[in-house]
Amino acid sequence: MSTLFMSPKGGNCTTVTASAFSLMSAIRGTNTLLIDLCGDVPAAIGIAEPHGPGINDWLHEDNIGDPQQMVLLGTPVIPGLVVVHRGARFVDGEPRWKALAQAISELPHDVIIDAGTTYVPEALTTAMGSVSMVVKPCYLSLRRASRLPRPSNVFVIKEDNRALTVKDVGNVLGVPIAAEIPYEAAISRAVDAGLLPARVEQLFGNCLSQR
Repeated sequence: MSTLFMSPKGGNCTTVTASAFSLMSAIRGTNTLLIDLCGDVPAAIGIAEPHGPGINDWLHEDNIGDPQQMVLLGTPVIPGLVVVHRGARFVDGEPRWKALAQAISELPHDVIIDAGTTYVPEALTTAMGSVSMVVKPCYLSLRRASRLPRPSNVFVIKEDNRALTVKDVGNVLGVPIAAEIPYEAAISRAVDAGLLPARVEQLFGNCLSQR
C-alpha cells in the first residue's frame, strides 16, 4: 500500500520514520520505492549523496518520463528497496502531480513518499493509500496539525517527560494512532553513524510490527 509521510513542522523525525518504514517494508519482502521530496533521505539512511536527476526533475512540466523511468532514477539501498532522491532543488514549471499519482497506481511497488513539511496537492494525497502524519506530543505540533487536512493516521514520536500524551495526540487529531516510536538516543546514534539500514529491525521492529 502506498503511504505518504508528512508533518506539520520540522524536527518531528518524519524522514527517519519514513526511512525506517520503507526499510522494514523491504525487509519483510515487499518491493518498495521511497520517494524523497525533501532531500534528507540519503543522510538518514547513510548512503552517498546522489548526483544527477531525481524526482523533482521527473516532475518537470516538460518531462515525458514514465513510471519505469522514475524508478530507474533511484538508488538501490537494500534488496527490495529503491530510493528516488530529490534531484533538483526545485521543480521547473507546474509539477506533474497527476502523472506521479498515476505512476503510483501503476508501479509494482509499495510507494512511500517522504513529504516532510513540503506542500503536497490533493491530486497526490487522494492517490495514496494512506497519509500518515508524524508528530511529537507538543502543543506547537498539534496546533499546526489541527489546521491541516486530516490524515489517515498518525505516527507519534514518544518522548519522556512531555506534558501531553500519545492519547492526547489521538484525541486532538481525531485519527488512529498507527505507531508509537520511542525517541531514543540509540536511533540518533544509528542515523549519525549511517547505520540505520543495519539496525532498523532492532530499533523499529517492535513499534512497526503491525505495519
